[in-house]
Amino acid sequence: MSGFCKCGDGQENLGVLGCPRLLESVKKHIRVATFDSQGNRNSILKSDFVDGQLPEAYILGKLNETDASKRWYLTPKTYENVEPSRTDSSFEDFSSGAKVKIDTGVKEFSGIIPQTDGQVAGKMNKGACSSFGQFEIDTAGSIKGEMSLDGLELFPITVAQGSFEAVEIDPVEGSSVQRIQITFQYAKTVNESQLRIVNAENIDVDLLKINGALTGDLEETGTATATTFSALFSIDSFGYFGEVIPIEGQVTPADWSIVDSGLNVIVPSAVVEIVAGQYDFTIASTPSETLKVSFIGVPASATDQAYVSKTLTVTTP
Repeated sequence: MSGFCKCGDGQENLGVLGCPRLLESVKKHIRVATFDSQGNRNSILKSDFVDGQLPEAYILGKLNETDASKRWYLTPKTYENVEPSRTDSSFEDFSSGAKVKIDTGVKEFSGIIPQTDGQVAGKMNKGACSSFGQFEIDTAGSIKGEMSLDGLELFPITVAQGSFEAVEIDPVEGSSVQRIQITFQYAKTVNESQLRIVNAENIDVDLLKINGALTGDLEETGTATATTFSALFSIDSFGYFGEVIPIEGQVTPADWSIVDSGLNVIVPSAVVEIVAGQYDFTIASTPSETLKVSFIGVPASATDQAYVSKTLTVTTP
């Protein structure tokens, strides 16, 4: 919120730039936990820029961060019918006609994501009770956040805890398509005078072209031996009832993590895709072991699709 005036603040100069730095309509959000697992507040640092640019390598690292508390979660597709608003400020009225402000209204957001699977609403609501913020991404691909008082960090704008809701809205024949509606309030603690924009021209990748990571399910197929096992890698949570959507082309051995019960890392000597999403793994002889298998591959580009897998347990004879 803008905040109350403080005693001793005095007046501010009110001149403006001939070319103001303005955010266009919001098209996406980057969801980020307020604090990481070490208790540090998540932010974009001024020192993260290289020659004035936010590098693609930095963004790729944030999207594929192994620590989920530091990871960037981009909303899918782009918003339509965005309606930013603000709750009313409250005042106390006196019999003399005077009034005194009691509380400042807060910013609200409403938008829809058309033609989107209903499961996405459930995924978005899962993290809604935690403490998190959101960077706003506009139609140009610029980022908006809250700048620290020393000007060295840009924080995600804090969402009021408990205010976030994502709901599925069914289509209406001949009138409207299925969509998800997103609503929330920003926290009262947001210092709106500190909101700042990273110009799209200073970001090395088009954030509007990035799809969020997809979760993959790993299911063991066939019978494991001391040197081989097989698994089906498929999209989790989406698709028609009974449909299997394979994740194809993940045959680079280094993209797979295999850890035994002694926490030793085993790099497969070969990963072969037999049919779509069906992989055969060859490893060094590891008899009578419990192996934890997961996909850890990182795409070459931030705009390439990223996958995060569940962990598969394989027991060798």
